[in-house]
Amino acid sequence: MSDHALDGTLHKFAHQMWVFQGENQGLLMDRQIYVEPMTSPTAGIQEAIDSLQEQGGRVHIPAGRWHLSRSICLPSGVSLVGDGPATVLHISPLKVARLAKAVRKGGRVLTLKGKVPYRVGQEIGISDEVLSGWRGTHGIVEAIKGQRVHLSARFNRGLSVADDAKAVSLFPAITADGATDAELANFTIRGPKGYKGKWWDFTYSAIHLVSCQRVRVTNVTVFEWPSDGIGVQRGSDVQVSQCQSHGCRGHGFHPGTGLARSVWSHNIGKGNGGDGFFFCARVHHSTCSDSVFSENGLAGIGGVARGGDHHNIISDNVCSYNQKWGIEATRGDEQIITGNLVLSNSQERAGEFPGIRLHDMERNVVTSNRLADDQNEPTQTQGIVESGATDYNLISSNLCAGMKQGVIIVGAHSRAEGNLT
Repeated sequence: MSDHALDGTLHKFAHQMWVFQGENQGLLMDRQIYVEPMTSPTAGIQEAIDSLQEQGGRVHIPAGRWHLSRSICLPSGVSLVGDGPATVLHISPLKVARLAKAVRKGGRVLTLKGKVPYRVGQEIGISDEVLSGWRGTHGIVEAIKGQRVHLSARFNRGLSVADDAKAVSLFPAITADGATDAELANFTIRGPKGYKGKWWDFTYSAIHLVSCQRVRVTNVTVFEWPSDGIGVQRGSDVQVSQCQSHGCRGHGFHPGTGLARSVWSHNIGKGNGGDGFFFCARVHHSTCSDSVFSENGLAGIGGVARGGDHHNIISDNVCSYNQKWGIEATRGDEQIITGNLVLSNSQERAGEFPGIRLHDMERNVVTSNRLADDQNEPTQTQGIVESGATDYNLISSNLCAGMKQGVIIVGAHSRAEGNLT
């Protein structure tokens, strides 16, 4: 495949299709833009999106390799669609530079140690080892004068050299803030091959959606991203389906920050450094179903209920061969965990981590799950285990045959009924 990044020009072809909508409903125009490469930080993709203006429409990215040095920003009413696995968005190996002097909140200039490894027009992130996530800063390099880098964005807070403040040439491949009725489909995103460095926080996720509504992400695969694979923060009514996340440094999939009424189904998260699927703060009225989470560095599905998640359903997933738990639920309540196959987890240390963990959890339903180990030397020897201040849970009709300890209850009001151990 050719690498679309620096050469060529942008060609836009608008296909107009008139569709009859029925009596007295008028006509709609479907606008589709085909992208070819140009010299730009997004290889012409952002320019194609922007050409649609407020009318919206479809941007088609043909097969090929498309090099990014800043995020593609997805607005409302736009579908960004590729040709399947043959359409690859990718970035260069990361370049990290430490700050030579402190910066103040609201400033836009940072001074780096040594030669500046960035160029004008590319996107970088700035953070330290004290606070990251929403407290970091992302911006475009507007000018470079010696060791001084001028950014498009103001610093969210002050940063000091003592806290190992640094800049990195990492950014979400695709981001959206407040978009509605948008779509991402049918392409691949690749991070630097073989990346084994720092786990950069969720604001660097390959796909980072914030405060979006009615957005669909379908048939997108992420490989080896230095952060999380697909993250959705805040917003509602978002659907992520038939997607895959392989070998990312962080979590494979990451809903969080109050996301409501989201559907995550028919996905695969394998070999990621964190959880295959990670519930973050205050996720509610959402489902994670019909997916496979295997060989991840922490849990298959982790963070359930942590940080105020409530009233979610986790059903019909396969969580297998993960380093720690199959499903890990901590410090929360009101979750339904049902119909999952939890197999051969606790790979980090045999017998250390149960298949399903309920720690400081209340008013949850755990039912009709199968917990097993199919290895010659079993590692997952505990089935479903309550611990900490856990109570008022219903644990029923689970099959834990083959576990040394099938179901362990500590809550005075919890009930274990009809389980086979």
